Amino acid sequence: MAAINHPLGQRRHGIPIPASGGGRVGFGLAGAIILAAVGALAPVLSNSLATSRGFDLQASEAQETQLNGQISVLESDVASLTSLQRIERRAREIGLQPIDDPIYVTVSEPGPAPAKLPAEYLPRATASQPAPAPWWKPFVDWLP
Repeated sequence: MAAINHPLGQRRHGIPIPASGGGRVGFGLAGAIILAAVGALAPVLSNSLATSRGFDLQASEAQETQLNGQISVLESDVASLTSLQRIERRAREIGLQPIDDPIYVTVSEPGPAPAKLPAEYLPRATASQPAPAPWWKPFVDWLP
């Protein structure tokens, strides 16, 4: 006597799986295991992503603070280099001397057509006359 599902007379324990259509059940079981694994790993991956973005944000803020410090140092350097005393001292070092009797030059030619001066230094525009009332205005005023 031969046992088809039990070779060599061994008894099986657990859930019996039928031999027909066994490939479909195997794929379904594998799919369920993969789905459970992805479901279990999703919160871990989400937390890991949030943590790494937090570290990136902290690094960016530290870099911003460092750059703001460098900007402040450069601004103080510019302020010290543009001081009047430093410019006067440097001018004397290269041989420039203050002048006693300046010469003023007047230019009678107009400048370029579009003036390249700030608006506060341009001559004020003359007030223009108000526009005449439109032809229909008296008729509208006549209506009650």
